[in-house]
Amino acid sequence: MGTTTAGFVRAAAKEKARTLLEQEVRVGMSTRDFAQFSAALGQTFTPNPALKEALKSARRSVHRA
Repeated sequence: MGTTTAGFVRAAAKEKARTLLEQEVRVGMSTRDFAQFSAALGQTFTPNPALKEALKSARRSVHRA
């Protein structure tokens, strides 16, 4: 394969890690759920009162340098 044993082991470990991470970060959903999710992304976002209050609170407590 044109590599050292250590290089081969490193490459195999990286590939296995990528595969495991892909499995962990994927979100599975039904066709119906995906359609609802896609529709929600296309809608205009309006923050509710709780979110507005949380943003106000964050602005009071976060000090920028």
